[in-house]
Amino acid sequence: MALTFCTGGAATIPPPIAPMPLVIYTDIVSGPNTGGENDKGIYLSLFGKNLGNSDLGRKTKVYIGEAEVDNYRYLGPSKGRPDIQQISVQVGALGNPKAGRALPIKVVVDGRASNTDLTFTVNPGNIYFVDNVSGVDTVDIKTGGSFDAPFRTVQKAAGKRLNFSIDSASFAGAWGRVQAGDFIVMRGTGKPWTDLGFDNYFMRALNKSGCPIDSPCAEGGGASSGQITLMGYPGEDVFINNVYNPGTTRGAISSASTARITEGKGSWITVANLRIEGGNDDGVINVQLGGGNWRVVNNELTAFTAAANTNAKAGGVVGSGAGQVWVGNHIHDIFQGTPATNDAQAMQNHGMYIGNNPAVGTAAYEIAYNLIRNIFGGNGFQIHVAGTGIRAADNINFHHNIIHDVKKHGINIADGARNNIIISNNVVYNTFLAGIRFGGSSIVNNLKLYNNTFYNTNTFHSSNYATVLNEMSAAPLAPQFQLDIRNNIFWPAPGTRYIKDTLSGGLALPANTSVTNNIWFGGTGTSPATNLSSSSLQSDPQFVSTTPGSENFRLRAGSPAIDSGSAIVSSVVKDDHEIANTALTRTIRPQGKGYDIGAYEYNH
Repeated sequence: MALTFCTGGAATIPPPIAPMPLVIYTDIVSGPNTGGENDKGIYLSLFGKNLGNSDLGRKTKVYIGEAEVDNYRYLGPSKGRPDIQQISVQVGALGNPKAGRALPIKVVVDGRASNTDLTFTVNPGNIYFVDNVSGVDTVDIKTGGSFDAPFRTVQKAAGKRLNFSIDSASFAGAWGRVQAGDFIVMRGTGKPWTDLGFDNYFMRALNKSGCPIDSPCAEGGGASSGQITLMGYPGEDVFINNVYNPGTTRGAISSASTARITEGKGSWITVANLRIEGGNDDGVINVQLGGGNWRVVNNELTAFTAAANTNAKAGGVVGSGAGQVWVGNHIHDIFQGTPATNDAQAMQNHGMYIGNNPAVGTAAYEIAYNLIRNIFGGNGFQIHVAGTGIRAADNINFHHNIIHDVKKHGINIADGARNNIIISNNVVYNTFLAGIRFGGSSIVNNLKLYNNTFYNTNTFHSSNYATVLNEMSAAPLAPQFQLDIRNNIFWPAPGTRYIKDTLSGGLALPANTSVTNNIWFGGTGTSPATNLSSSSLQSDPQFVSTTPGSENFRLRAGSPAIDSGSAIVSSVVKDDHEIANTALTRTIRPQGKGYDIGAYEYNH
């Protein structure tokens, strides 16, 4: 019953509860509070929900620690998910806190404070600006690179070195001057960036690395620490146009070569707030084999020109290594050559791709809040660890992503996928082949597929594919379940299968698999709700809209998905795909009597 208030006259309905601001992630986690533009330190971007609509700096304020940031630069949609907002600020002195101390970040909107679990650490570093119209690459190592006198080039091909050094910008571009903890801020002048640096990449971290904060390292300069960051200037469209050019270019942004990575170079790099076209062989952003601790945040990444490149076998963000954070990117129009009609084998240029991990058990991936669409060259997201020796992809958290309009599989868990893989709160739809595939030489242990929504999968309408495609043998040593599939909605293209197991030719999955509390609808064959799983339903989930181009996979009132999920997922699934609504800081699960099935929790 709604509350009413008596004021001596007619009862009145109280105003709606104002939304609480929510900060979900940031582009950087540390940087200087001095230097740069007007000596006010580095720029920081925050991403979240309910961050206000106007009056940035008045109605919407940002605090780091107890101090308000110095100035405000941008409030609007992010480059990644259009439903996630971005605030960009310049941090300023922040009361001159002690370096190395993590300070809580807080956004206050009309007096309502956000969560404070994300932090920023003041950390020494230089800020170098580059401008491809007015910049000048100076011949010494003391001048240039300021806001008023920027460098011209990010990296020069002729300045290639294999060992750490500080060089003039005239020799190596701005990259020659940086060490651990430093920033290269690119200006968006309206002129695309088309330069080539080391090994015919736009930029390659061949001879340097950042370092963990408070852990100076030789490959980072030996005196400083922190990520080396390449970022776009706030509010400007910084476009690196690394178009396909056979025999001349290899990729846009890359970690070091394998030999240099072995020496500790090419790690602890941040790439943020850029727009990049990378249609060449090595893709758009390639962290290579073991290029650890890359942050790839809030970029728009395409490989449209790879439509002419039959050797494009990478994608939007690819590679491997410990500590990867690939968050809040918009990856779209990824092509590969012109494969024969429906030739899945030729499609090897993916949206995101984990591959060739250097060693077992060392990797960790946070891949979240990305929009991956129009992937015409491969899978939306793929794990495929190839090569000789024992290699595996472990510790992967893939959540809150949107994948749609994919020419191959939405999610492909292939060779080398192994331990601690969680796939939750994702929306996958309009896939030509499977919604999710398990295959190759994977020996998966207890993969958790929780609260995802799969819709209109296998639009190829082939009996060889299904919403869930298994081509993976059972792992006899799995400690619990090989696959734990709970609280998902599976709605394949009309007349196509729910599940196809190529090993059995039918609807089987590995014997040590749990399939429970899912909804299956619209498919053909024997219902998994009756012969493969417990507590599952075969019923219309009642989405808000399935109109092509206006899909809305939230649940309508009365949906059988409401309160029908398993609470076993509670240690992993805390909120829903929506992240936040108009009344709550987070759409915490559950909202009613129990967990809902699918990526969205119905807001009662």
